[in-house]
Amino acid sequence: MKKAVYIFLVFSITSCFTPDEYLPKIDSEKINISLNSTESPSTFIKLGFPTGTLSKEKSNWQLRFENTADEWGIYTNPTEPIRIFNTKINRYDLINLSSIDGNTIWEYDDVKSTNIKSAIGRWGDFDFPNPESYKDVYILNWTQDSQDYYYKFQILDADINTYHFKYGPLNETSFQIETINKQEVQLYSYFSLVNNEQAKTIEPNTNEWHIHFSYQVDSINKHTKIPYSSTSNSSLGLFPSFELNHEHVEIFLDTVMNFEQINYINSRNLTFEKSKNSIGLFYQKDPITSQLQSNSKQNLILRSDDEYYVIRALNIIGSSVGNHSVTFEIKKL
Repeated sequence: MKKAVYIFLVFSITSCFTPDEYLPKIDSEKINISLNSTESPSTFIKLGFPTGTLSKEKSNWQLRFENTADEWGIYTNPTEPIRIFNTKINRYDLINLSSIDGNTIWEYDDVKSTNIKSAIGRWGDFDFPNPESYKDVYILNWTQDSQDYYYKFQILDADINTYHFKYGPLNETSFQIETINKQEVQLYSYFSLVNNEQAKTIEPNTNEWHIHFSYQVDSINKHTKIPYSSTSNSSLGLFPSFELNHEHVEIFLDTVMNFEQINYINSRNLTFEKSKNSIGLFYQKDPITSQLQSNSKQNLILRSDDEYYVIRALNIIGSSVGNHSVTFEIKKL
């Protein structure tokens, strides 16, 4: 009798506890994007279920201006190897073709681990009593549709909301003066030196995308394990890259856990960081054939507000960086 009472009490007590919950299997979705460096080198992705994609055709613009209130970066079109020379002279009328020769040191935008360093350098230091480079005239050179372009460019002024600059063909006395007003609804404003106008519809509004897949010109020697397309410069390659909406997204790169193991619980305590650009993530090349391959061991975990996502590349169709498609798997944690 006592044994029966004991068993009854044990059963009654244990029945008051809810067994440990198991995390349900998280559904994922697959999307496919295509990139072509000469026609449609740009695809924006908005995370969610379903995930949205928006492809953009190649546009004729050379400069993009940071719109963030406390930043004043000026960057070149990443799909073209635009080289830049700082003449260190602030007399616009003195700069012409004779300003460059065989000893001219050209620079390109430099891709860092989480950012891009603009070759149009410390032009914004005119807020200080003794500016170092205020009004330096830059020479920009690029090739487009087999035509060689040389332009000169000079920042005249800037404040929290605007850029004010002068530009024109290198060997002409005529010039244009332009003002770019920062647009809070987009990360960047885009400008075409050739068309003398601000380029529109290049980028969706900041609340309409999270990841931007495109290309980036960079040094071949810096990225020996990443596939690239050749450019007119033998030392520069056109690499697959992605840009992040750094206004709304933070990231963590995981190469240890399997994609299936990543969930909300083991992701929420990770150290996320803001990032603007990354080259070659999700891509690798076969060491023997040098063919383009996906790198599915690299999982990119993203945090946007209170939402978490993880994305990996499953496969790549096409052997050319300049023309291929990628299948990604994405799950919301």
